[in-house]
Amino acid sequence: MQPSMQALEKTQITIGFMPLLDSAPIIWAWHRGFFKQFGLDVTLAKEVSWASLRDRLAYGALDAAQCLAPMILAANLGADQVGVPFVSALTLSENWAAISISSQLAQQLNMDYQHNTPRENAQALQQVVQQGKTLRLAHVFQFSLHHYLLREWLSLADLDEKSIEFYTVPPSQMVDHLQTGRIDGFCVGEPWNTAAVSSGIGQVVTNAQAIWPHGADKVLGVTQAWAQRNPNTHRALVAALLKAQYELATQTHYAELIKILEQLNILELPESWLNAALDGFSAGNPARFLTGLNARPKPADYAWVSLQIIRWQQWQQPIDLASLSQQSCDMACFDAAYQFLSQHENLPEQLSLSSLQKHTIDTRQAVNYLVSKGWTHQAAEKILK
Repeated sequence: MQPSMQALEKTQITIGFMPLLDSAPIIWAWHRGFFKQFGLDVTLAKEVSWASLRDRLAYGALDAAQCLAPMILAANLGADQVGVPFVSALTLSENWAAISISSQLAQQLNMDYQHNTPRENAQALQQVVQQGKTLRLAHVFQFSLHHYLLREWLSLADLDEKSIEFYTVPPSQMVDHLQTGRIDGFCVGEPWNTAAVSSGIGQVVTNAQAIWPHGADKVLGVTQAWAQRNPNTHRALVAALLKAQYELATQTHYAELIKILEQLNILELPESWLNAALDGFSAGNPARFLTGLNARPKPADYAWVSLQIIRWQQWQQPIDLASLSQQSCDMACFDAAYQFLSQHENLPEQLSLSSLQKHTIDTRQAVNYLVSKGWTHQAAEKILK
């Protein structure tokens, strides 16, 4: 039994997740009994879409959830039209996504991520546009790293977006949409790129790491109100998940993890496909379960996401970039959970949290970023406080 934290405000917890491999820390913590060790009785809830997960978290059907990092920002801005502020105290994964195109189109255009640069593969799509055809591309949610990475990739070729139709499709439905010809390609997390490649339906043309390395992708999200009501429960939740991430990072538990994913019907795919996705065989981007400071929420990640929300016209009002980024991260909760865990576990590294430098957001750099993407200096300064 884990030594007790301060008295928990709530012990019956429901955690929502999507059928993706980077939900593994949540599944593993449940399977290994880490939640129970920290006094939590956790029920797992497999969600069907990011939109439904967001709504169920916002309105209290879920206590916590695997969230998209941009979902946190959009909620805090009110850009999601729900207006319930979220916060994250733990990063679950970094950019474990890829962009895949139908095999037929990829072969026709000689698109190959192993030999071509992301720019070269994006430029190949000009042939489709020049023929007067419309490209149909999917991402998982309008406020997602996948959406922004897809647009960033297309911008490398200066493609006219009037020739592109964007669709929002739940991750588990991407391969089916590609197979039936409803879309020409997608940006999604694993194992769905591997599933497309392994079934001969799709081909990876770039992975996310080639466009924006090390950016926060999936995070643990709770509402700000829930975090304020349940600070001790929140810390216990983060500690249990962080313990799971340390164990998964050893890469010695993949076979058992895959069996659990299959037994719980979380990912109903062949074992060989799941192994290939974890190893990065198809997308060139192996699993990396975050530990230590890599799992600590970073305001800089949220600042970058804020700039994407602005750049792609999802928000038009002035924002305080530094304040918004800080508001989205509960670093104090992470630090308390880490310190407690390090006192009672033999962690592979011991962090000196007191020596951490305070991260500041440079508004001038943010303005210069928007200017580099075609904004006028005046317009960029106006929207960034």
